[in-house]
Amino acid sequence: MPGTARTAKVLLKARPTPAQLADRFSEPVPSGLELYLDAEDIRDRAQMELLAERLIELRPSPDFVYVVEGPLRSMDGEFFDLSVNSSSNRECLRRISTMAELIGAEAVLIHAITPMKLETPLGEALRQEKLEASLPLVEYYFDTAGECGVVPLLENIPPVARQRQQSYMVTPIGMSAADLSYFARCFPGLGVTVDLSHAQLFLNGLRMDPASVDPELAPLVRYLSTLDDSPCMEEYLKVVEKFLFEVHVSNARGLLEEGLPYGDGDLDLDALAVRLGHVASYLVTETIEPDADRGVRMREAQQRLEAALLTLPGDHPDDPAHQEDTA
Repeated sequence: MPGTARTAKVLLKARPTPAQLADRFSEPVPSGLELYLDAEDIRDRAQMELLAERLIELRPSPDFVYVVEGPLRSMDGEFFDLSVNSSSNRECLRRISTMAELIGAEAVLIHAITPMKLETPLGEALRQEKLEASLPLVEYYFDTAGECGVVPLLENIPPVARQRQQSYMVTPIGMSAADLSYFARCFPGLGVTVDLSHAQLFLNGLRMDPASVDPELAPLVRYLSTLDDSPCMEEYLKVVEKFLFEVHVSNARGLLEEGLPYGDGDLDLDALAVRLGHVASYLVTETIEPDADRGVRMREAQQRLEAALLTLPGDHPDDPAHQEDTA
């Protein structure tokens, strides 16, 4: 929406450990943090409250933004699965929403994922089955986040979900922009987080020849070749644009290399920052760091994103586009 006064803010990603918080709150202080909460961070209510107090103390200004991201594993130790409306998954969603409320976060985020073993045969019937099976838990999530006064978000998933493990996993839902749009249409007010790295891996997979990849991955690529999704990032973004709340920013390459440094991969992130700077509220640095306690690549991404956003029209009162839009 060029010509509007709003411009996305740049957030850094952090696990709320003392070392990572100290690093992320150092200069230059970002506009906010997206906090990944491991299941251990929300297992005990008293610990949650202590963590919330610390995060409130660290907030450098009233307009400093927090977004809360839910864990990969649920309260029972199993991988979080959107299609499983279990007491464990509901409790997980309740706790991350509560934490978001405690710290005055603007939004809470979960992944649109139903993790399965790599050898699982994927197909349209399974995808439709899992989309429908996910509706009860998404509804619970939507209602719970709303009760806590935060915006509920769903994030896309790459074709191969590492889940921070050595093994490969797949998900029949959450790769396609159409899946995110489906849930957002079912629950008006539900927002979307697009992870550009995840999306690019999916788009790359759509174009791949099954014979050119590791035989272990060939069935997955064969399935991707049957989809009618466009392999174009612009088309991907158009599907979810009206629901878009935030964007996770890192680069990607091939089918497996996600979270790459800003300038190292298949994506022109400067161009995408300009493309999305008046659409998303937040751009979140999602580069994978060699040392998670030191956000070196994130700081590079922060600097590059902020520089790209300065080129947007409509950000200053004396900008002609701004004057035209507000006339």
